[in-house]
Amino acid sequence: MTQRQRTFATIATTIVLGLVFLNTPASAQIYTKKLKQISEGTDSTTLIAKMGEPTHKELVIRYYYGKNEAIVADSTIKDIRLAESHKKVKIHLRRDKRTPKNIPAIASLRIGMSTTEALKRAGSPDSIISGEDWYYSNRNRVELTQGKVRHVETHLKSSLETLDWIWLNFTQSGLLFMNLTLAFIMFGVALQIKLEHFKMLIGNPKPVVLGFISQFVALPLVTFILVLIIKPTPSVAMGMILVAACPGGNISNFISAMGKGNIALSVTLTAIATIGAIFMTPLNFAFWGSLYSEASNLVIPIEIDSVEMIKTVLMLLGIPIIIGMWFAHKFPETTKKILKPIKISSILFFMGFVVAAFASNFEYFLKYIHLIALIVIAHNALGLLTGYLIPTIFKLPKRDRRTIAIETGIQNSGLGLVLIFNPNLFDGLGGMAFIAATWGIWHMVSGLALAHYWSKHEPTQA
Repeated sequence: MTQRQRTFATIATTIVLGLVFLNTPASAQIYTKKLKQISEGTDSTTLIAKMGEPTHKELVIRYYYGKNEAIVADSTIKDIRLAESHKKVKIHLRRDKRTPKNIPAIASLRIGMSTTEALKRAGSPDSIISGEDWYYSNRNRVELTQGKVRHVETHLKSSLETLDWIWLNFTQSGLLFMNLTLAFIMFGVALQIKLEHFKMLIGNPKPVVLGFISQFVALPLVTFILVLIIKPTPSVAMGMILVAACPGGNISNFISAMGKGNIALSVTLTAIATIGAIFMTPLNFAFWGSLYSEASNLVIPIEIDSVEMIKTVLMLLGIPIIIGMWFAHKFPETTKKILKPIKISSILFFMGFVVAAFASNFEYFLKYIHLIALIVIAHNALGLLTGYLIPTIFKLPKRDRRTIAIETGIQNSGLGLVLIFNPNLFDGLGGMAFIAATWGIWHMVSGLALAHYWSKHEPTQA
């Protein structure tokens, strides 16, 4: 591992871990104690006399759908506040005529949605009232209407439930950029796929079969078990299942080489995973996602449109792979010349791809990353461990164990993000997007760190 690579790994690790703790709120016990003495109907002048000036104020418009509120500021929904009797309102993804009549209007709204889009989805609110939100630290909020206190809420705390209600908006040009970037990355992967890579399946099938099982069977299975154990919110759980269903990370070959793994096996597994994902990704997500919906008490009505997913994956993976393999076969000399630059640019494009996923929603990323960072780290560690244990049980050489571990722990989170932002599938559902994007950053950090450790320890044949 070069000094530059070590520096990159250190910086990336520092950034991710720093973001986990960046938003840790300061103690607000003094404010909390004072606010307990503030009653509804108190005017703003008396409030200031008792509490002092707030930390910050925000002019808001309250859209009421029944007793539930959508809080609007700067023509954007900033918060969704459910009445106590409606805390179990389940969010709804569909925005067409298939929306069941018994779904409350608030269920189709999202934090981050423009008022234009909100009114289009939920219709006109029952009433609209202007007001202010005064914050005494980030942990205490006083809601005022017509200059008088209408509600005091203390101990404000972000939770995973909030992610279910976040809508990460992407422009049409942004979606086009994401699709083209993923297509370019998969084209670059396809340039390396050759017929001889599949000969290992005939000559030495055991490591290839175990690698396939580890990626397409074991990881989705252990992910499902992890979801049932930790019981995250629905969108986070679905994000974990989707990431586990998207094998074939574009940097797995590079990391395997750095970690002194079996390069031939790595390339073979990447080739098989890339082609297999065209069919296995929709199949795995539909199977485990449906199973989760049946087993969980936290179900949200996410319709898994398998036909739409298959069509999308065929376009995102199938077409670039076919073109890439055809190009490599038709122009072998040109392929040799452009392969290295495309490999490097693919990694850079992927990093830019992940950054772009949150470029217009960065405030949410900073605000909520700490909620799912440990989940992603644990999930990724479980993937790497699963990929190492399976070949160990079947007594494969250490080089093969390392390679299968990397191939299992490095996922195509870019494919996951494109599927998540597809308006016909998950429409930018917050929890799913947070999981996939954080995976996109963290699996590079963990993969490079593991490869650096392995590079210092030459594997034996055992």
